[in-house]
Amino acid sequence: MLTRQRMKRSSVVASNNPYVKSKSVAHVKYISFLTRSDKRKDRVEIAPENLHLAALEAEEFGIKTGKPMMVIGWYHSHPHITVFPSHVDLRTQLSQQFMDEKFFGIIVSCFESHNDNTEKFQITCFQSAQDNQKVNIPLLIEPSLDVSNDSRKLLLKLPEHMYEEYKKELAASNECIKYDLRSVRNIDTSSLPNTMTQMYNAGVYGQLLTGLVDNMIIPTTHMLDLKAVELDKEIEDLKKFKQALALSSSSTAPSPIPHKAHNLDDYLIQL
Repeated sequence: MLTRQRMKRSSVVASNNPYVKSKSVAHVKYISFLTRSDKRKDRVEIAPENLHLAALEAEEFGIKTGKPMMVIGWYHSHPHITVFPSHVDLRTQLSQQFMDEKFFGIIVSCFESHNDNTEKFQITCFQSAQDNQKVNIPLLIEPSLDVSNDSRKLLLKLPEHMYEEYKKELAASNECIKYDLRSVRNIDTSSLPNTMTQMYNAGVYGQLLTGLVDNMIIPTTHMLDLKAVELDKEIEDLKKFKQALALSSSSTAPSPIPHKAHNLDDYLIQL
């Protein structure tokens, strides 16, 4: 779910859009990681109760930052298919608009490979009309020179969130092993079919964790190591600059101040 700063409401909501006075501009400041309830090759869905959990998280985040926050939208991905919303997406979006007319949805199309070994990412922002048609919403991603502490925490929180999701899936898979439909109480969990299924589930679980380590944890650790090296170099440069200031006479111009360490985004680009 997406959160924003809550706008003051009166009988008429004032517009903050400099281009279209009858429309408003929403500023997304924070996202909430959601647990995927349906994971397929071409579809990733979320459970309805995630909206309530996201609202509680937005309230806690607002108390922490001192700025009122609210849930203003939802997001999900379309792996291996186009970015256009499905009929299910449009119905879900329309049901949310009944509660908040400014509620919007974001879809990310990813992992779409082409014959020339290129990969394309697409993103769309939309609402639903009463006739169940898509309404395009302009979307602008503003670049930032500084990465906030909240963004860093989200980056480090994502592997933990996915690990908990994989662990719950393993437990749920092992609970679903039932070969004797006549009496659940008489199931022999140590039988060969059950044991083989549990071993298969454990193998898939291990494969998922290995992918999580290779694709997320190791690159993130490498990025943080590069940041630490850069900060150590900056500290050494500042110490040398301080010594040069102490030794230089008043008539001698000191060396320029060393450049600040690169931003965290620079290391993300390198990876």
